Amino acid sequence: MELDLRRLTQGLETLSGVVTGLEERLRTSLREETNKLLVSLLPNPPRTPDSTVGFGVIPDGLDGGGTITGFGDLAGRVTEVRDELRAKSHILEEIQGMVIGHDGQLKKLLDGATGEPIPGPGSTSYLDEILDVKLAGVRAEILDGFERRLTGMENHCEEKIGEVQRQCQREHLDGQEQMQQSLDGRETGLREELGTLQAQIQGLTLTESCCGQVNSLSERVLRLEESVKDISESQRQLQTALSEQTIHIETLVETRLVDMEGRLNATNGELGGVEGFHSGLDGFKTLLEDKLKTLEERLFVAVEEISNATTPALLEGQVVPALETEIDSVRSRVEGDLSGIQKQLLDLELLCTSNCAQSTPQGEAITDTLTGEECKGMDKKMTDRLDSHSNQLDHLNNTLNNLLLRIAQEESEGSVQGEITLLKVNINSVNRTLKGLKDSISFIATEVGHANSSWEQREHQIVNQVQGITKLMGHQASLLGASERRLAELRGELAALKRQLSGGLQGCRSTAMEVQKEVKVVDSRVSQVESQCSSLGELAESLERIRAELEKHSVAILSQVNGTMTSHSEQLDDPKGQVQDFASKDATKQNNDQ
Repeated sequence: MELDLRRLTQGLETLSGVVTGLEERLRTSLREETNKLLVSLLPNPPRTPDSTVGFGVIPDGLDGGGTITGFGDLAGRVTEVRDELRAKSHILEEIQGMVIGHDGQLKKLLDGATGEPIPGPGSTSYLDEILDVKLAGVRAEILDGFERRLTGMENHCEEKIGEVQRQCQREHLDGQEQMQQSLDGRETGLREELGTLQAQIQGLTLTESCCGQVNSLSERVLRLEESVKDISESQRQLQTALSEQTIHIETLVETRLVDMEGRLNATNGELGGVEGFHSGLDGFKTLLEDKLKTLEERLFVAVEEISNATTPALLEGQVVPALETEIDSVRSRVEGDLSGIQKQLLDLELLCTSNCAQSTPQGEAITDTLTGEECKGMDKKMTDRLDSHSNQLDHLNNTLNNLLLRIAQEESEGSVQGEITLLKVNINSVNRTLKGLKDSISFIATEVGHANSSWEQREHQIVNQVQGITKLMGHQASLLGASERRLAELRGELAALKRQLSGGLQGCRSTAMEVQKEVKVVDSRVSQVESQCSSLGELAESLERIRAELEKHSVAILSQVNGTMTSHSEQLDDPKGQVQDFASKDATKQNNDQ
């Protein structure tokens, strides 16, 4: 756009310079040629009022302006006419010299013949009249040709000025159209680029909803983290409660077993009471095993529920597996404690059976060897241990009954079991969902990584594009502002050029009017010269007649002079012969005297 504006400006400046140069050169050439032609045509013109053509001051154009077509031919023709006039002036000067010489000779001859001078006009005025008569036709012809050429040149100048004006208007309109088209094209291109960028941004926002997916995934991950934290907290609470219950149960079982062992140790060695004790001990063992199995089953069920409720498949190797290992350790400890209790019961059974076996076949030997006090002491120890064990078992039964009552009460209320079942279902579904989410999150994590990298690259590209577009828009805005300012300047220059052209045209018109007036003045002067030449024509005719008569008289006079000269020469021949004879005689006389 700037190049177009510069070319348009240079074209307008060149055109203005060409027009100004044409006007200046035309005026200067017309002035010089007119003055030279008038000076060459009128060497001694009569004194008339000064009517020199006046030209207005025209502003200078460019130095390299063009010339008018045909002006060189006119200048060449004027030069040829000037050379011809100079040659003819030289010829006329020679003729004038010859006429003056002949006139002097004729005057001398007439003076010698008649003895009186012949009156005649003054030499200078007479010769001027003769020359004016001779040059009248040539001047009329030259002036007619000059007038025709001047009229043709004026018409040609008017045509050129009109053509230059039309060309200026066309170039102005073409420049405005090109500028408008360029501005429209740039505006359309910018709008298309902005539209494509908006479409790309909208397409990225609508089709590749990465931001929405990432935000939703982030929210879901946050929710999962919160749920995991809640589950971990509940697992810690359950772990602490389970640890407390386990410690309490272990304490109860140990105290009950210690009591039972004390009772068994304190039992006396009565034979009749041993079998009843053995049967009671077997029933107690069965009851204890049943209670322990029930407790173990309930403990296993509770641990399994807690394990199912707190061990999602998705979070293996994270927080929950630590709780699972802790529960496994608690389970192994409970199993170890139960196995220890079973071992103690087996030892007690073996002890009781061995005591009973030894007392049955060898009752008489024992009565002989053992004293009653020892049996009473052992019975007392056994009784004490059994009492302690029975107390521990009673306490354990009470605790289990309390637990069963509490569980029954909770089951009667129906809320805890439903919540546990619902929690199981929810946790199972959450486990499956978390397992699927684990795979999805692993896949989405990779995809999000790729998407983040690609999105960062795309974001950098978009940021760079937006920055480039912003810079381009700023540059285009500055260019548009500069173009608008330049356009305003060009409009001002065009207006100034228009005013200058209108002023130049007005000056040309005024100059043409002045030239026309000058031509009219020249025509009037030429008519005056023609009138003078017509008056001089009569003088020329009279001079021709005088010349003819002078030629006739000169021929007659020359013939008379020739005759006179021949007669004089004949007359002079006789004295010449006499003189020669006298000279010869004188010479001979001198010789004789010597």
